[in-house]
Amino acid sequence: MTLFNYPVPELDVTLQEVSRVLQLTLRADLYPEFKNTLEQQRALLQEAQEKLATRALGKENWVTEQFKRSLLSCYDPLPTSTALPVVLLPTKAKGCTQLGRAAALLWAAAKLYSEPMLLEGNVPMENTQQSEVFAASRIPGRSQDEIKVYPDSLHAIVTCYGGVFPVDILGRPSTGGPVSARPFVDIYNQLAQVMDQPRAGKQNDPSAICSLSALDRKVWAATREEILGQGGETAASLSLMESAVLTLCLEDCNPPSELADTLNAVRLGEGGEGSLYLRYYDKVVNLVVFEDSTAGMVFEHSAVDGMVAGLVTEHVYNLSETVDLNLVHTEAVNGSVIVNNASYVCPPP
Repeated sequence: MTLFNYPVPELDVTLQEVSRVLQLTLRADLYPEFKNTLEQQRALLQEAQEKLATRALGKENWVTEQFKRSLLSCYDPLPTSTALPVVLLPTKAKGCTQLGRAAALLWAAAKLYSEPMLLEGNVPMENTQQSEVFAASRIPGRSQDEIKVYPDSLHAIVTCYGGVFPVDILGRPSTGGPVSARPFVDIYNQLAQVMDQPRAGKQNDPSAICSLSALDRKVWAATREEILGQGGETAASLSLMESAVLTLCLEDCNPPSELADTLNAVRLGEGGEGSLYLRYYDKVVNLVVFEDSTAGMVFEHSAVDGMVAGLVTEHVYNLSETVDLNLVHTEAVNGSVIVNNASYVCPPP
């Protein structure tokens, strides 16, 4: 991957910007004190600048590397440390159901993933973070986590009261060729059959594996090693979840009435009766759709910063609004589905 260089900023430029911000934010009596201290510490700041320049010499995009290394070394649970939630604007489609909106958002994500120029426009973006948005997971490690990308992934993972299911959202017409988004109706039909599944019992409770990704990272790393070491269906199910393009959570309840509470519900679950706590935090991107079609997204901040998360959210929303929901009323729900007789879920170890 070719990355654009990120130059080390000049010390004078940095200090000018810091001074400008602090002049606007500090009390009038504190700003002169800051300026005096700055002049007294100028030699130390210059020494620190030189050390920074030496460390960054010959390294491409050292800022992103430093940012990622710091966050990936954080062992706190992701929900309270690096999970970045966003609430989407309401859909403009009249009579849109939870199923319709979920299918439209999945199609939009697949479209954006398979056609990255929709996000970049005419000017190629620095692609360090963009390349780790979809089909990527934060893999827990004993000393430091890693962001792992699965370039051959074609499926999304759907978590709902029926279990955890894989749903194909991408297709590859020719071996080794480029992928493309599957038709909206096909994605809709698969989701319809997922939602027709009966509520999961204790043995295949979808919250089992999802809750593991919300643990302290060292604890989850050790548990994950045990799961993979045992092999079998549980390990295969975990691999299926980690390799997905993204995760979609279909909540069995409406969101709270207040926007701030909805933001927390997108990130953590509603917390009341009917809340399933089905956030799978290891995926870089999670879609959440409530029963009333309110939707949100959860990003893993160690893979993307706020600007990239905002751009992806905006484009996924705009693309989803181009879908003709009337198609699902004119075509029979008989598409090819891979979840009729199986619920891919990792039971508790």
